[in-house]
Amino acid sequence: GMSPFFGDSDVFAAEQKNDIDEAEMKDKKNEVKAEQTIDLEFLIQQKAEFEKEEKRIAKKKAELLAIQEDINKKIVTLTKIRDDIRAEKAKEKAAEEQQFKHLIKVYSAMKPQNAADLIEKLDINLAIKLLSKMKGDNVGKILSFVKIDKAAKISEGLVKRD
Repeated sequence: GMSPFFGDSDVFAAEQKNDIDEAEMKDKKNEVKAEQTIDLEFLIQQKAEFEKEEKRIAKKKAELLAIQEDINKKIVTLTKIRDDIRAEKAKEKAAEEQQFKHLIKVYSAMKPQNAADLIEKLDINLAIKLLSKMKGDNVGKILSFVKIDKAAKISEGLVKRD
């Protein structure tokens, strides 16, 4: 038969197995808890990093908006300067045209020979421009007193202008 000491050996073995199973279960639960703790810490760290990044982006956005505002102000300033320059140029051009009209009147009122002497001394392009604005009969009288080669060039220029 069986010894009274070892008679319950099957029961003892089963209890031992239960103890081992329980210990393994505890270890697994502890591992799960450790993993959950790690995950929680990781998530907290991630959240902190995201918040830091959001602040950095918000700061960058504010900087870019300030730069954009500065650029817009400069565009307004440059547009005004450009408009002022255009207005000034328009004034100058109007004044030049006024002076040019006056010059045409002066040359038209001169004796043809005197006008021709002055035309001889003018730049060819200016002479062409000036004569192109005068009446044809005046131009004819003036050119009759201009040296032939210059008169020919002026006539050529007048033809090309029309």
